[in-house]
Amino acid sequence: MKKFMTLALITGLVLTLVGAKPVFDVKASPQILTGILNKMETAHKQMKSLKAELVQEKVNPQIGSKDSDYGMLIYKPGVGKDKGKLRIDYTKPGIKTLSVIGESFTFYEPKLNQAMKSTVSKATKGKTAANLVGLDGSLRALLNSYNMDIAGDAQVSGQMATILRLTPKTKSDFTSIDIWVSQSGLPVQWKMVERNGDYTVISLKNTQVNTNIADSAFVINLPGGTKIIDKL
Repeated sequence: MKKFMTLALITGLVLTLVGAKPVFDVKASPQILTGILNKMETAHKQMKSLKAELVQEKVNPQIGSKDSDYGMLIYKPGVGKDKGKLRIDYTKPGIKTLSVIGESFTFYEPKLNQAMKSTVSKATKGKTAANLVGLDGSLRALLNSYNMDIAGDAQVSGQMATILRLTPKTKSDFTSIDIWVSQSGLPVQWKMVERNGDYTVISLKNTQVNTNIADSAFVINLPGGTKIIDKL
């Protein structure tokens, strides 16, 4: 459950962040940061859909453990009355599927013949950033709770990216969120550090923008007899 929700939170934050406007506190040079955010905003306006391979690494530095998950992600931002949509199909080590359409989501585990159907806010008990998954409208309120700085540049998946670092202004579940923004203005990697020092790194690879993705692709067709629950 924790692994699934961490991935959902980070994905919602990063993919929605491409539409952010510079209205929150920053420590970096205003001109440089404004330029990056403008590029992100332009990328958001031009993006109709996104598809990418996804790699997630959950690291516990205290005991030196690392769990890796792999899968595919598809995303369509909310436009007008159309709700934002997100789907992640884990392929290994276990097969699982997460679908988020607006505030509603389904998390399906075929091995257990079980699916969780609920709302994002109920499933995450109102934790910070949860409502961002597919809900563009709540982004501004979240970012107003964070400071932003430029942490440097780095190469990710063969391309240069600028690292944006968000730090909470008040006590939060996470001490920082780093986002690697490519030259195109889209995120390619991000890192969320928890208060106990554990962190999750998620990378998007072989990203395809504005491919034809039908709305029906985000719906999980559950087999007959699937057990439906409202919490894990």
